[in-house]
Amino acid sequence: MIIFIMNQLPMIKIALDLDGVIWDLVSPWIKAYNQYYNDDVNYDDVVEYDLTKSCNNASKDELMNILREKHFWNNVFPFEYSKEYLEKLNNDFELYIATATNHETAEEKLNRFLMLFPFMKREQIICIYNKELLNVDWLVDDCEANLLNGRFNKIILDAPYNRNCMKKFIRAKNLKDVYDILINYYKENNYD
Repeated sequence: MIIFIMNQLPMIKIALDLDGVIWDLVSPWIKAYNQYYNDDVNYDDVVEYDLTKSCNNASKDELMNILREKHFWNNVFPFEYSKEYLEKLNNDFELYIATATNHETAEEKLNRFLMLFPFMKREQIICIYNKELLNVDWLVDDCEANLLNGRFNKIILDAPYNRNCMKKFIRAKNLKDVYDILINYYKENNYD
């Protein structure tokens, strides 16, 4: 655990994307798509961030309609290690959730998030599409485009759709890896 002395070190700001970093949005989305459009797409088939490239039987609007269904969000669950390590990150850093959330799905989605992670506060959630505007020390995201610009350190969370990134980012498998990367970075730079 990092012990910060507030007089000597400013709090380190971390922003985490929600979908694809903290919880698995793609699997239940594909499952619903497969049911509605009689297809058999798997998680590993999604090799581009744009889901319409893998889910060919539905338009972008039809795919978005799945997310607009009130009960859809009940099928979205955290990735392994997310609960434990989100809480650790929240305790050791100034933590924010930076999500490109559509206004039509925001209420259901964010209520689900706060229900699953009751230690998080609404004030820690930032709905933002242009993440390069964030004033944080680190951004953790699964979308390569969100990490291309911005004046923050970058960690990409591994997914089939980002394995062919053009840029080399620090790569993590899950939030446990993210936590370890951050703790080790600050230990190596004498922040403990």
